[in-house]
Amino acid sequence: MITSMVVRKAAGKLEKRPAEAPKTLMDTVLTLAEAIRFGYAETLGKWHLLDLPRAILYSVMDKGEKTVAVECAERSDCVQLKDPELLKELYELKKCLTQTVLFSKKRFRAFLFAAGFVKEDVLLRKRRARILKPAFTVILNKESKCLLVFIRGTRSIKDTLTDAIGAPVSFSHFICSDGELKKRDTVSGHGHRGMVAAARWIKKHCTTILLDALRQYPDFQIKIVGHSLGGGTAALLTFMLRETKQFASCTCVTFGPAACMSFELAEFGKPFITSIINGYDIVPTLSGSSVHDFVAEGKIKRKKILNAARSSITAIGSRLPFASTAKAFADHAVTRGTQVVMKNKQKTRSLLPWSRREKTEALPNSKSDNLAKACGSSETSCGVVEEIKISDSTSDEYDESKSSSEESDNDDDIDEEEQIISAAQNVTTHTACDISENDLLNELKELELEAQDDNPKIHAQEKEGAKTKDITEEEINDQVVDTKDKLDTHLYPPGRIMHIIPSPSSENNSNSSNHNSSEEKEVYLYETPRQLYGKLRLSRGMIIDHLTRNYLKVLQQLINQLEKEKSHYGG
Repeated sequence: MITSMVVRKAAGKLEKRPAEAPKTLMDTVLTLAEAIRFGYAETLGKWHLLDLPRAILYSVMDKGEKTVAVECAERSDCVQLKDPELLKELYELKKCLTQTVLFSKKRFRAFLFAAGFVKEDVLLRKRRARILKPAFTVILNKESKCLLVFIRGTRSIKDTLTDAIGAPVSFSHFICSDGELKKRDTVSGHGHRGMVAAARWIKKHCTTILLDALRQYPDFQIKIVGHSLGGGTAALLTFMLRETKQFASCTCVTFGPAACMSFELAEFGKPFITSIINGYDIVPTLSGSSVHDFVAEGKIKRKKILNAARSSITAIGSRLPFASTAKAFADHAVTRGTQVVMKNKQKTRSLLPWSRREKTEALPNSKSDNLAKACGSSETSCGVVEEIKISDSTSDEYDESKSSSEESDNDDDIDEEEQIISAAQNVTTHTACDISENDLLNELKELELEAQDDNPKIHAQEKEGAKTKDITEEEINDQVVDTKDKLDTHLYPPGRIMHIIPSPSSENNSNSSNHNSSEEKEVYLYETPRQLYGKLRLSRGMIIDHLTRNYLKVLQQLINQLEKEKSHYGG
């Protein structure tokens, strides 16, 4: 009891800590504790260990679930971008992406050489990533007249811990209009805790550098670029920098950005943030709330499957009335047969004198067992009728034996009992086939009428059970909706979203071929609504499509297609 109270107090203190990068060793320990707390609270603290694997299994088995490509083709709010004039913007995006890939993959000197920079262009560099401190650099690009801030994505365990601290924290953006910061004009929402802390740390280090560069080059623009973790951090950093008068024109380009901010903030960033998403990349939809909703949908699917299985079993049982009727008839026949046998046995014993009663009780167990088997072997109405005849014949035999030989020896009594048992067995074997079918049918009709009398009760219970099942499913759906309305902590990719999507025909062909053959597919560029990324979707390419080399490959393919269309249109 005391331990649980201490743990709750410690968790509350961790949750109330500000979203800042650790400064001391103690801050680092508390940050790791916060990552563990959030990881447990969003997984085993909410659902069972097997709920997530079940949800993944049901999502994979659900063939009717629509993919992003199908939804973009069907939705009216998804706009396909196919204007050849878009090529200029795509060239600039490809240049930013190439530089981002070089910064993430190459050593710094190789990055400078491959990107066309020199050592003097480097204004600031933080090459080693730490917890809540991603690697970044500030480059002066005189060719494009830009101050470029490159933020590296997830590449190490420390970057992964920054991703793992994904609790939503309150985040507000103060709008700077006409060169003045007005606190009344704010956009409030939530942000990814780890990325908010990382953006604040980068802002603290690069603000003075950028201010000095803008004094020297006042006509330069600030552009922040990042992929994955770097993309989400870049978007939040852009919001922070735009609160300063000198940085009010700052823009941002992200590739495969992580879900980092709430809906209102992401919509507000459309004019100055551009997010590029490739295919079935899962990172822009991955957050604690989306995983929770995914597991809740898996629970609902599991209950529906179990309810369908139960209803099918009951339906099969209801369509086989003869099986249940035959079983009830057999049980009824056995009970009636045993009652008749016991009644006639007591009757025959009452007719015997005391000396014979003691002798019949002393019969071997094997003979009494044979008599019971002869009387109880039949489980149908034939056996019932035969046992009645057997009992009558045995009673007549005992009456004759009483009148003729009351003073016979013990051996004669035993021989006489053996003859009775053999006669009973012969009667059962010879009369089993002589029973008419009318008696059997009449008995079956009586049992069916009894079953029909019980059926209304059974159907009423089934209806009540179905109603309770429907109510439970509705309550689960209402609970999910209520939690969304009360605490809308869903995180989304920022700004204007441009999604590169394979065509549905090439998507079907890719099911039978390898996913890596992306150069054989036709791709299209859509401007998509943000609601499309509030749901977690699983596919075979959800990890492969997140890699920077695949982003670069698909973007180059899109440029080639538009160039062909432009040349054809110009001809």
